[in-house]
Amino acid sequence: MYMTDENMDEEIPSEFQTETPCPSCGEKLYFIFYRTKVSYEEAVEIETFFCKKCLYKSSQIRPLEKETPKKLVLEIRNYDDLRTILYRSPEAKIEIPELEAEIEPGEISSGEITTIEGILTRLLEKLDLFDEEDVDLESLNRVKSHIQAIINGSGEHFTFVMDDPLGKSRINSSRVIILHKSED
Repeated sequence: MYMTDENMDEEIPSEFQTETPCPSCGEKLYFIFYRTKVSYEEAVEIETFFCKKCLYKSSQIRPLEKETPKKLVLEIRNYDDLRTILYRSPEAKIEIPELEAEIEPGEISSGEITTIEGILTRLLEKLDLFDEEDVDLESLNRVKSHIQAIINGSGEHFTFVMDDPLGKSRINSSRVIILHKSED
């Protein structure tokens, strides 16, 4: 199933029924497993469980290849820098030291193509999920206002850091600093 020649067509993945019940309706789920090549990640495995009755679907994409672990650092100096496109691999951690913000990859995290602004917007949305019992509201509102000011173009410079143990992440900027790390 794995593509060895770029001009070679891959086999169409086949599906089969499992004994696993759908978490939504209880019917038996179907499963598809597929190996292919995609931009940025190269070789990946794609596993999908889906229900033909209620259309529930759960997919997971796992990279099969690894590069040298690296840390990408970009100073965001102006509003236009927010539109910088990036690829975040499934295991990459994002840090914004000036905001004391860290975004850890989740257990079933998948890679994404987005912008710095897209990351900030999602961070702002996630901060709305906190309630009074979880954090100091005054501090939370200060951080939210700071992020909103950055998104609106009136915020201060900040540092955007992506720490990627897979070494697959990219930031499309000539100003990005790439620090290669030894594998632990």
